[in-house]
Amino acid sequence: MLLRTRQIAGNSGNILILACLAMATGGIALAQQNSGAGVSKEGSKVEVPKPQPIPFSHKLHSKFFPDCLACHQMNGNGWTMNYPPESKCMSCHSTIDVESPAIARLAAYFDQHKVVPWVKIDSLPDEVFFSHKTHYAKAKVGCSTCHGPVAERDVITLERVTWMEFCTDCHKQKKGPANCRSCHNR
Repeated sequence: MLLRTRQIAGNSGNILILACLAMATGGIALAQQNSGAGVSKEGSKVEVPKPQPIPFSHKLHSKFFPDCLACHQMNGNGWTMNYPPESKCMSCHSTIDVESPAIARLAAYFDQHKVVPWVKIDSLPDEVFFSHKTHYAKAKVGCSTCHGPVAERDVITLERVTWMEFCTDCHKQKKGPANCRSCHNR
């Protein structure tokens, strides 16, 4: 952005004005993005649960799988965490609760080689770089630090929002990188 600003403004002294305008515009966009339910800072209203195609209780399942990575696998670079494959679920549910309508729906997805269309709860803006591999494996940041006490929930909602100060405070505390380009691509 700064390079492009210099190309547009040249040396005429408009660089500062354009930089301030860019920062203000980004701040307005961020404020608008963070104004919805469950998307503001601490103390905000908890988001209404999004309907899922199959009911799932992390509270029940965490008794058997206390480590999130037992079900949720990260892709190679750790940018995303994947939902468990239906085969993982069916390794237990081919014999457990097979009469349940929810398990019947799961089995139908499995039998048809289809992926359950889970509704995503957590997401970050496109301009934020975030690697689960770096945070979880290298920095030893537990999943609940960002996602809240998921293992205690029957229904998942977005209950902990990761706004910029949330991240920078943690980086300061854990002596993580604190320059803009460590987390942002624009």
